[in-house]
Amino acid sequence: MLSRWFSMRLPEVRDVDYTRYCISALVGLRAGWHRLYDLDAQHEVARSLGDPYFAPNVYTPPMSILMVPFTGLSLEHGFLVWSALLLCSVIVCWHLLAPGDAPARAVQLAMVFVPYPVALGLMHGQVIPLQMCLLAVSYVLLERGREFSAGALLCVMALKPQGLHLIPFALLAAGRKRAFAGWAVAMAIVGVAVLALIRFDGAMAYMQRLAWARANPQDMMVAWSYTLARRFDSAATRAVALTAVAGLTLIAALRHRRQPAIVYAAGIVGSLLASPYLHLYDFMLLFPAAWLLLRVAPAAWVVPPLLACYLFLLLSTHGGPGSRWVLLCECLWIIALAFTPPGWLAARSQTNVSPAESGSDDRAR
Repeated sequence: MLSRWFSMRLPEVRDVDYTRYCISALVGLRAGWHRLYDLDAQHEVARSLGDPYFAPNVYTPPMSILMVPFTGLSLEHGFLVWSALLLCSVIVCWHLLAPGDAPARAVQLAMVFVPYPVALGLMHGQVIPLQMCLLAVSYVLLERGREFSAGALLCVMALKPQGLHLIPFALLAAGRKRAFAGWAVAMAIVGVAVLALIRFDGAMAYMQRLAWARANPQDMMVAWSYTLARRFDSAATRAVALTAVAGLTLIAALRHRRQPAIVYAAGIVGSLLASPYLHLYDFMLLFPAAWLLLRVAPAAWVVPPLLACYLFLLLSTHGGPGSRWVLLCECLWIIALAFTPPGWLAARSQTNVSPAESGSDDRAR
């Protein structure tokens, strides 16, 4: 998979999300950031790059701004640099979160690159691995007592909110007020900076584009089989279901407030379930959630269900049966975290700590 990923050349690169990230950045640079969601401007830039696929831009303004440095590179060279950054991000996330001894951790890393949703996300240049990396750093900072900084790093959700948006509220429910404050301050700074750049007309255009995306999920290739919100035709029942998911997430965080790993894991799984739309590659976020759970929970109890979820992930393809079973696993996961007695999740043993944190614990002593 890795050799296939890094051997992609221009005809293929034109048709991946990385190219559309760059198109969104070029629209801002060429037409003005207030026209970031102008369809005519987007069409013009897409044609100049020979992009064969066109969909109205729904990327967040911070995502477009992040890609500005890559617009100075050719699509091929930029994609290689971006891909290297994503690969490093996955490795950093694994290094910081994956528990166990060296052989067990090596197996966990190898398992990441096997499922189709992961390969799809990496070869499309999805930003999710970068979010996974900063999420892992946030968790480590929180464990080291740097709560405000940990929360501030969660502003990475501004790049792509679904999959992370409930984590700050889970931290608040767990009593981590400084972490929540760090996130709120960082998001406020990002929001003010973005508004100053795209102005009110650009912000209104973005709101209208999101409303269009909600009304036309089929045009955004949102599958009903693994998006909980798409399982309900009625807006009322959909709202009840998503509210229940958010409630279970906060209950899990409150009950396991002494275990930050559980708080983060519940926030990830709850965010995926409460997202208005998902794509297959969003399942990548289940890996840090699983690693966090494995750090604190008895392996004999959590490994079998996690392996079952992984099996369904292996069967998750476009039109395949596995993704709907992954959705069921997510539902069972958040319910289990909400109602499992806190004492059942014993404090982690030294054997479940990654080398990175083990070194920090040794320094603390």
